[in-house]
Amino acid sequence: MNKEKLSWGLILLFVGGVLLLDNLDVINFYWRSVFSMWPVILIVIGVNLLVPRRGIGNAVSIVVTLAALAFLAYRGTFPPRSNWWVFNNKSWDTERRFSDDNEKRTEKSSGTFSHEYDSSITTAHLHIKGGAVEYEIEGHTDKLFNAEATSTIGLHHLETTTTGSNADLTFRMRDSKKGNWNVNGDENWAKISLNQNPTWHISLDMGAGSAEFDLTEYKVASLHFNGGAASFEAKLGMPLEETTITAESGVASVEIEIPRAAACKIIVKSGLSSKDFPGFTKQSDGSYITDGYENAGNRFTVNLQGGLSSFTVKRYD
Repeated sequence: MNKEKLSWGLILLFVGGVLLLDNLDVINFYWRSVFSMWPVILIVIGVNLLVPRRGIGNAVSIVVTLAALAFLAYRGTFPPRSNWWVFNNKSWDTERRFSDDNEKRTEKSSGTFSHEYDSSITTAHLHIKGGAVEYEIEGHTDKLFNAEATSTIGLHHLETTTTGSNADLTFRMRDSKKGNWNVNGDENWAKISLNQNPTWHISLDMGAGSAEFDLTEYKVASLHFNGGAASFEAKLGMPLEETTITAESGVASVEIEIPRAAACKIIVKSGLSSKDFPGFTKQSDGSYITDGYENAGNRFTVNLQGGLSSFTVKRYD
């Protein structure tokens, strides 16, 4: 049998088995812990490209794939770390650290970013673009936007444009050629606070990273997430007349929380993704709605699209 088929067959069996056992509450599996180990997949692919197509090559491919899956299974049994440290830096500060053992250099940059609030601003668009970083939105600020960030893999930048009553903010991380690639939640994070007055349109575009957004204190008109091997969690307050939530992912864990009193409709387009929508009723067109959705004045519309992802929409009191 073709070794590529063997490897992908084993991977699909592993993912499907874990998703099934997790959904049946037989095991507690933390996908976010696994996503940080995404380079393991590159190793498996690399081995498949290097070994012969026949004979010993098949055996090597199977052994490496099983070893990688065993490692990921072990890793997934541990909850992810999410520690936030607060810095009061007013500008980028670069710290270089050297190890006495191997003289390996780690370059860490920390900084504070903000934009003043103008009462004439009624609508704000926030675009967050980053790599292997833990992003958090929580709390409120008298400024329009305030963020504290630290990273060993790049520098964050804030770009702001104001036109009339609208503000457009882009908070992005640009890779740095200096320092070493250290994907560590304790070293690469950004903590963001927003002003409560404007109506917010928020988008997050990231590769391999994680995000925890507590948006219960904000007026959110739209929330968009686009990620690869990432973990995304968002908690929202009551919707506006029409609040739209969109998540597009490859291999990701997406969890959304909305108030139990809120009307909501979920539209899902996915391949092998798992779905968990407690309190929703499936419709003939494949969508899911809450009771009273059709007659609600204010409501959520949730669009979920992914290949091999885990989608959860929960309701809280």
